[in-house]
Amino acid sequence: MKTVSRVVNNEATVRAKTRERVQKAIDSLSYQRNVFARGLRADRSLVLGLLYENPQGDYPADILHGALAYCREHGYHLVVEVLRGPDMGGQTARFLSQTKLDGVFMTPPVCDNASVLKVLKNFGVSYVRISPNKPKRGEQYIAIDDFAASKEVIDYLISLGHRRIGFIKGMPGHASTQARLEGYKSALEGGEIDLDESLVVEGNFDFESGVLGAETLLALSEPPTAIFAGNDEAAAGVLSYAHSHGLSAPQDLSVCGFDGGTISKVVWPKLTTVMQPIRLLGESAVRLLIARDGNEHKAAKPVILPHTLIIGDSTARR
Repeated sequence: MKTVSRVVNNEATVRAKTRERVQKAIDSLSYQRNVFARGLRADRSLVLGLLYENPQGDYPADILHGALAYCREHGYHLVVEVLRGPDMGGQTARFLSQTKLDGVFMTPPVCDNASVLKVLKNFGVSYVRISPNKPKRGEQYIAIDDFAASKEVIDYLISLGHRRIGFIKGMPGHASTQARLEGYKSALEGGEIDLDESLVVEGNFDFESGVLGAETLLALSEPPTAIFAGNDEAAAGVLSYAHSHGLSAPQDLSVCGFDGGTISKVVWPKLTTVMQPIRLLGESAVRLLIARDGNEHKAAKPVILPHTLIIGDSTARR
């Protein structure tokens, strides 16, 4: 019986011939592991939670897909809770009271909500923050280097000869918004280009803010020859506005986005964008929670994932 258990749990101490014989017997019986019984024996629920605010768009969907795939592969279940409004802390408390979880991971802006973090600590639930605004020392979080990624985009546009480059910011108060703005400024400084504040406009990581941002920037007496939008959805808004006003991309206007999701490939022209490993963000969050499950005193270290600049058809030499 112990040998069967070791095979089921994929332990390395089982000899190859024995493993093969036991596995054939398991397959013939169509055996299915009962993850809940396994969790009861270990005093764990084998259920993780994802807390986020906006379920729309490629970013949260890809994080969810990455997390689900890793959960299934490792015998865990995932419960998703959408938090909205001013009482996210109260919603989190009710959620945790009704659901036994081994850990939680969160995306912005939920991961930066002080009341949510306080509730999680009060309940003693392990958590991982994805791209937090102000990560704390000793706290587990996952992110990419938004500063470096943004700087790489602007460096590329400068190499194409662009000197007036517009920037549509992302969600106000979002850590990546500020980091990408600083990367934009750093690249301009490195290219010996003076910062023109009129070329930096507010945004919100969505299509509508891309349209409004493009409208503001292209109405300037000296409009930009290139626009870097906070994410791909906003960049799609820029392209839409440009096309509807008789401008061709990239002949009249170069456009860059950020994320590298589905929308960057289906818009015309295909976007030049920063591809961040969004699914890997979700997968990594689950991996960290599973690794910490039952070992909450394990030292927490930040995980910085790589990004890639994808050159599409929406940028051209000036």
